[in-house]
Amino acid sequence: MTQVGVALREPIALLFPGQGVQRPGMGRRLYDRYPAARRVFERAEQVLGMPVRRLCFEGPEEELNRTDNLQPCVMTVCWAAYEIWRESYGMEQVRVMAGHSLGEFTALAAAGAVSWETALLLVKERGRIMAAASTDQPGGMLAVVGLDEARVEEIRRRASAKGRLYLANRNAEVQFVLSGEIPAVEEAQRLALEAGARRALILTVPLPAHSPLMEAAGNAFRAVLDRLPIEMPRFPILGNGSGQSIGSLNDLRQELANHLMRPVDWARTMVSLRAMQVSTVVELGPGRVLASLAAKYLPGVDTWNADELFVEFAS
Repeated sequence: MTQVGVALREPIALLFPGQGVQRPGMGRRLYDRYPAARRVFERAEQVLGMPVRRLCFEGPEEELNRTDNLQPCVMTVCWAAYEIWRESYGMEQVRVMAGHSLGEFTALAAAGAVSWETALLLVKERGRIMAAASTDQPGGMLAVVGLDEARVEEIRRRASAKGRLYLANRNAEVQFVLSGEIPAVEEAQRLALEAGARRALILTVPLPAHSPLMEAAGNAFRAVLDRLPIEMPRFPILGNGSGQSIGSLNDLRQELANHLMRPVDWARTMVSLRAMQVSTVVELGPGRVLASLAAKYLPGVDTWNADELFVEFAS
């Protein structure tokens, strides 16, 4: 095992991002530099039967952004980063793992609950089910930054006069995502900007993810999960629903069964990381969305993403 150039403070948390971090070119620098990454991309194409390298490295963006494409592609990049981590640093220093939405499946594979190939096929099916849901139950999602939870809840309540609208992500103290029917999402954007939000952005997600409107899709996904052999993770995994460590196999199955319909409470995940006295957060995937949140809300914690740790610092 050869480290790539930086000593990291222990204990370490490995975090895996989800939908929204995709961009053409993602994973290319890891692929060009590390044989482990090349093996992952090649294996992903064999398992999925789709041009993962072309989609990840070249796009086009419209094709990459299709839910049924982006989910297995994002997971492939995350797994490539994880394999580089495992070969370079090992797992002895890792205290806990977590993944945001889609990223939770990568975390579970990394912790040994399912094989990577199984998880990859699972997220491909998840993406297919969600793509179908965007036709059967169209909707949208709105990111709101700079308002506290009470004000966001008031905006959600008022905008619900235009249609069904729900809290989908609680990412930090002043970072939230609302999910629901398009007229309500658009009204919430107007109200949020009127209320002084630093940002109120309708996301490129054509469905109301992490809300009760996903019930039909959630039931279809649960039927897939019911056939899936799952083991208890070998490392603590912080669940999206509670932000707490998943304590039993039954709890894990419940976590996944409600995955498409239940909000993601990432703010509680960061509270748990603070309580565990994590010293270093490493985000294994495209970008540094989760690392940036940790840098802002976990004072004194060192944060890295895959490109920083394995390409820029190691160059």
